[in-house]
Amino acid sequence: MKFPWHKYNELELERRNTLQVFITNRCNLNCSGCFARNMMEDKQHISLEEYRTVLVEFIRKGGKQINLLGGEPFLHPNLKEILKLNEKFKIKTTIYTNGYFLNQLTKKDLCNAKLRVSIYSKNKNKGVENIPKTDLKFDANFMVSAITTVEELVECADYVEKNCDCKTFFISSIRELDNPRQEFFDDTKITMPVIKYKELVHDFLKKYDGNLRIDISKRGVFESAKTLPDTKCRFANYFIGGKIIQCPFDIANQKFQNGYEFNIRPCQHNNTCLMSKIVLEKIT
Repeated sequence: MKFPWHKYNELELERRNTLQVFITNRCNLNCSGCFARNMMEDKQHISLEEYRTVLVEFIRKGGKQINLLGGEPFLHPNLKEILKLNEKFKIKTTIYTNGYFLNQLTKKDLCNAKLRVSIYSKNKNKGVENIPKTDLKFDANFMVSAITTVEELVECADYVEKNCDCKTFFISSIRELDNPRQEFFDDTKITMPVIKYKELVHDFLKKYDGNLRIDISKRGVFESAKTLPDTKCRFANYFIGGKIIQCPFDIANQKFQNGYEFNIRPCQHNNTCLMSKIVLEKIT
């Protein structure tokens, strides 16, 4: 599999201390492979008071980026207030959403937050064509499964480029945690095996002729030619009620911690981290 370097340049990535805050346990969907599903037992939202406390502690620890997750973050009744708080403290923010409620916010409401919309297919249930018409910019995050085809991937990229205000197409992979060993690395019926994932991405890069920026989850089979690996963890996860799990891999066995620190814990999973990716731009 020869990588199509004649078509793409890789961009160097900026390292940021990042906290993922799961602000609500509510969701309108029940997606297979949701890596946070086992954490979502009680239907509740983080309070604004709790979020302010989390934000102050995050800034004290040198935090720069907050990812808002759920559940579905758009179902939080105080999402606008949360975004205003992040803007006030100049925190870079990304909202991870299924996209069903994009028309509930305006550009002003977003307060410069970035949107990343998860997509599972071209036009089936939970597909890109279910996203409502909106003037909001967003990144499309296609969650590859065992049945994803290169044709479907190319069609989806073409669709968001032509029909949405989208500049980035992120190819990621469903990782099912509901397997007998509760092990993150175990493939299941819905998970595309790692070598097939590599082949799919290579085929997509060869066939796609659009101009979107392409982000690719490494998943242990892609190496960066520009960005050196971090040897210390720059991520942490905060769940409602003060539950903390530093590394996403520990979510599978619910390995809670008393706290978190950035750039201290040795990283054993840099090339397979959920947040580890390479970024490509089309050569013009």
